[in-house]
Amino acid sequence: MKTDDLIDLLAKDEVTPKQRRPWRAAVIAGLAGLVVAVFLLASTLRLREDLGDAVMMVMMKAGFAAAFAAAALPVMLRLWRPGRPLGALLYGAAALTVIAVGATVIALAGVDPSERMQAWMGGGFPWCVVIVPILAMPTAAALLWIAKQFAPTRLTMTGAAIGGFSGGVAAMAYAMYCPIDSVPFVATWYAVAIGVCAAIGALVGSRALRW
Repeated sequence: MKTDDLIDLLAKDEVTPKQRRPWRAAVIAGLAGLVVAVFLLASTLRLREDLGDAVMMVMMKAGFAAAFAAAALPVMLRLWRPGRPLGALLYGAAALTVIAVGATVIALAGVDPSERMQAWMGGGFPWCVVIVPILAMPTAAALLWIAKQFAPTRLTMTGAAIGGFSGGVAAMAYAMYCPIDSVPFVATWYAVAIGVCAAIGALVGSRALRW
């Protein structure tokens, strides 16, 4: 393509529908990733047996994870567009982190000292910090591919936002498997699991999004 032709193309702003609506592509990828994550859980680890009786607790845990995904979504979309300032968008994730820490401290304060470790750790290793990042991979892979179409310039931050959003989606699915419903466990380890996804996303995004 000649330089003059390229200039004419840019002047006409001929972009694809996906580029005009990045939020739609992101939401579709998130919903598809959620379905894939639930399928993977159901076909491997299996969903919790008392899912019907524990539906309210599962919804609360999924809602907590969804809040992180919702906070990461606008940050991710803004970073897809080069030169767009983030403004106050980062405050959402920071506020959720503060809320998670506060909920953990308050909940543990109301538990008998002899039972605090059980309430916090769930009686064993918090496997969500391993399983959630694995479940987030399909969503993150799709979003990395979509993000590259927009040629973002802040690659590490973009990758972190993709990881955080994907981690939130994966944690929503994980809530259907996780048998532990204590507030300290969920507020701590779900948030840590999503943070691990963001860290991995930052590392992968800094390389995968190069153009």
